[in-house]
Parts: sequence; structure tokens; C-alpha cells
Amino acid sequence: MTTSSVEHDKLNINEICNDVNKSLVGEQISSSKLMMLSEKARNLLDFLHAAEKLKCIIRHGWTSTGRPESVADHSWRVALMVIFCSRCLDKNINLEKTLKMALIHDIAEIIAGDIPYFLAREGSDAKKIKIKKEQEAMKKIRLMLDKVFGDEIFSLWEEYEAKRSYEARVVKSIDKIEAQIQQNEANLSTWLECEKTDATEGYINQFCNFDSFLKELGRIVVSESEELAKNYSKRMRPESD
Repeated sequence: MTTSSVEHDKLNINEICNDVNKSLVGEQISSSKLMMLSEKARNLLDFLHAAEKLKCIIRHGWTSTGRPESVADHSWRVALMVIFCSRCLDKNINLEKTLKMALIHDIAEIIAGDIPYFLAREGSDAKKIKIKKEQEAMKKIRLMLDKVFGDEIFSLWEEYEAKRSYEARVVKSIDKIEAQIQQNEANLSTWLECEKTDATEGYINQFCNFDSFLKELGRIVVSESEELAKNYSKRMRPESD
């Protein structure tokens, strides 16, 4: 065997060894990545199991068929309304961000539970307790997810609660409008006296005045509420002899 043949064989062996080493390193990277992905998937599944409670937690509201409304029912239509309202608003919004905010705006309730607005009005002690319970719940939810997702969800929720952005105000107003729409769709025998008063006095208007389209949508929904309440009162009024 000539010297050049030996050197050529050595070169081939070195190339083969390099290829093997690269392959082994690649397998190690893939294995490490798989473990990371598996951990993220398991954490996500744990969170989804917890989030399922939104399907079970009942709000103070009923559907048109008489079924109690769940928090998930409400959150779904808030998100749907965000999509269809987005092109009619006075300002452009970040739709992805707004949809995320809509879907998670009541996420704290998987731990804190739902409290009807009329039992925790602004400035009341009940409202302060509600805020504290939801803040503690969100800290726990934040830890259920990896840092990136946990921080994002927590930040979106805080932004929504504080109404710090146009998107947050949009979701807050749609949250109120959707709740009134659902109340209008329910049997009026389910309305409490305070709900009748709030509906006819335009409780939701205070949340919608910043945007002309949402203000008009709120006005129409309140008008529908007033008409329903008026007709219901007529039906309930004893007939005169």
C-alpha cells in the first residue's frame, strides 16, 4: 500500500468518525429537546385540566333554553364579539392580543369562583375582597405555566383589570355588553329587581362611552332590555275589571 493510499484511508476514517460524532450529538440534542417539550406538554395539560373548571362554574345567568350559563359560555362569546367588533372600532387594535385577553379575562375564576357584579359593586368591601382573591388566584395560575406563558397571561389579566390599554377597555366593555345580551336572551322571570334597574338605567353605558361603535351597540342592547322589561311588566300587571 502506498503512502498516499494510507493517508487517503485515514482521511476517510476521520470523516466517518466526524459524521458519527455529529450524529451522536444530534441524537443528544433531540433527546434533550424531547424532554423539554414533554415537560411543557405535561404542564400545559395540567393547566387545561384546571381551566376546564370554567365550563363547570355557573354564572348568574341563563341561556335562552333555561340552562345555567357557565363562565366558559360567556368567555367564548366575548371573544366572538371581539372578532366582529374589531373592524368597527374608532381605533385599530391588536386583534391577537385582544382575543387572548378576552379568552382569559375570567381565568382567575377557576380558583376564585364567580361573583355576580351586583354583589361586588365598585367601592364596596365585597369588591375589594373579590379583587384580592382574584389577584391571589392569578399568582397561582401564573405558576402553573412555564415562565413565558405564565408571565404573558398574568400581564394580560392585569392590563385588563386596570383597563390600561384601548384593547383592555374594549374587552371590558364587550364583557358588560355580552352579559346584558345574555340576560335579554334569558326568561325575564329570572331577572332580579336590581338587574331590571341596571338594565333600564343603562349600567353598561359607563363602560362603552370611549368608543362610538361600542357606545351605539350598548345603547341598542339597553334599548332591547328596556323594551323586554316594559313588556314583561305589562304581562305581569293584573287585568282591571
